[in-house]
Amino acid sequence: MIKLKSLILTLSIFAAFPASSQILFKVEGNGLSAPSYIFGTHHLAPLSTIEKTGAAKPFEESSQVVGEIDMTQDQMTLGMAMQPHMMAPADSTLSKVISPEDFSVINEEFKKWAPMPGMELTMLDGMKPMVATAMVAVGMAAQAMPGYNPQEQLDTYFQLQGKNQGKNIVPLETVEYQASVLYDTTPIAYQAEALVEMLKDPSKAIQASKDLTAAYEAQDLAKMLQLSEKEDEHPEFMVALLDKRNSEWLVKLPEIMKEAPSFIAVGALHLAGEKGIVEGLKKLGYTVTPVK
Repeated sequence: MIKLKSLILTLSIFAAFPASSQILFKVEGNGLSAPSYIFGTHHLAPLSTIEKTGAAKPFEESSQVVGEIDMTQDQMTLGMAMQPHMMAPADSTLSKVISPEDFSVINEEFKKWAPMPGMELTMLDGMKPMVATAMVAVGMAAQAMPGYNPQEQLDTYFQLQGKNQGKNIVPLETVEYQASVLYDTTPIAYQAEALVEMLKDPSKAIQASKDLTAAYEAQDLAKMLQLSEKEDEHPEFMVALLDKRNSEWLVKLPEIMKEAPSFIAVGALHLAGEKGIVEGLKKLGYTVTPVK
């Protein structure tokens, strides 16, 4: 059976962890003239997380904001960059990779979670299944998490605030590259099976969303990673989404932090585990400590 990993990773767009529960870290030493900070974000977390974790002061002290992609671009620009990776090949549209029986059932369920009234799954026929999964995930999050506001995401907030304050915004990768990882890594057939499973039993997906958010609120990175890896039938997706990108970022981060004190805000899963960027920076010779 296909599990809910695709939903969990979409929400996190995400092993043992040696430190106590934490999502904010200070990076020092190894030639840095001033400390930088790493903050793990989560798409369903409210902006109040900033005060709860003590991230406001480190953010103000930093000269530049580092993120996965440049979220200060206008939505049209971001959409245009992602669109080629969201489109399905002509022989693999939704109606061709999902049986008519399943399509009829999940189309009715999709209407309940669609971003606009009257929207049907048939309108996304030319898109990859992961696109529909992401839309449904947002709708489910809105119901599962009271007070959830998709317009107030931590990654975007930090970058927009930084830009308004004259801070330099430094993306670790391009929008096109991130879109290729999200939409091109997993086979379309698997994406389709995950979408069907999610819409046939929304309660499982909603619970998965709640579990992941609860782990984040507890600042339990190990639990978040465990949830995302649970019954992973396509490990190449996890490698591409986390491990490979972490390795690439660890090549870029030393020069970025050396250039100016940085506030690095990336998905919390990128901080976790032996292959996460916290352990990676330690191996490069930096002192990385939790900020209480």
